[in-house]
Amino acid sequence: MTKIIPRDLIKHLEWKPGQATAPIVNPAVQSINTSQGVNFPDSPPESFLMSYDGPHADYFQELISKVNERFGGTRAEIPTGTSGEVQNMYAIKRMALVSAIVNNPSLQGQEFYPITPMQDEFLLKASKLPDPSKYWEDLALLLYDTNGNNPKEAQALKESIVQHRIDLGLSRNDLEKRLIIVGAGGEVDLSMPHGVKPIIIPGITQVYAHEILNRIGENHKFEYGLDRGLPTFSEIGNGTRTLYMPSGDDIGLRVLYRSRDLYLFAWGRDLASSYGNGRVNFARSASP
Repeated sequence: MTKIIPRDLIKHLEWKPGQATAPIVNPAVQSINTSQGVNFPDSPPESFLMSYDGPHADYFQELISKVNERFGGTRAEIPTGTSGEVQNMYAIKRMALVSAIVNNPSLQGQEFYPITPMQDEFLLKASKLPDPSKYWEDLALLLYDTNGNNPKEAQALKESIVQHRIDLGLSRNDLEKRLIIVGAGGEVDLSMPHGVKPIIIPGITQVYAHEILNRIGENHKFEYGLDRGLPTFSEIGNGTRTLYMPSGDDIGLRVLYRSRDLYLFAWGRDLASSYGNGRVNFARSASP
């Protein structure tokens, strides 16, 4: 039997504000282009891992350059390289990727974005996901409340959700629920623990409530999470995979990630884990 070691328990070095100084950013450059919405098909024909070389090397090299121009000196900075998969990817870097894409017409034109939790599950079921036994992948943020883990980022994200509530199609009642945030962007903010503030990008970021987030304090067996990336109540209890849930009253902002054992963890505490097996899959999306 494989022993499950939660990613959060793996020792890593923490970046602290002041360790590196982020560049001064022109406010005009820092603005987010939200004029164009994007469709994310539930079942894309393929996905591919972010890498320094290969068929999409030019795209990824440009993307890394734009991320580092914008987020240099924060935990979102991405090491440069010439070959192999881009390693040590996590939630904060994923936010930076999204923001860099929507702010660059050349990158936008390729219509490549990090996959959504729904796409991940469909690709997994169709055996079209690059061998998932070799890497972890942070797939989304989970906002349970603003009182627990990652309180600064949780509060900033909640404020951004409230600001863009109508764009996101949320009711006022939805704001009181536990929410999944897919495709969040990021802004440089050195008051944040990792130097990056999570933000909503209208037309890109998806935010929705899911009933399974209320089933905390216990873990659930399931087979595939085809209800927007997670299983429904009626689907839990059977299957070979496990959805690991947090417990307690003050949970805060967490990360939804898939492990190498194909388990889903809805309890990831670390937005910037330095564990080397983190990867990001991309798929082609389509503008309306």
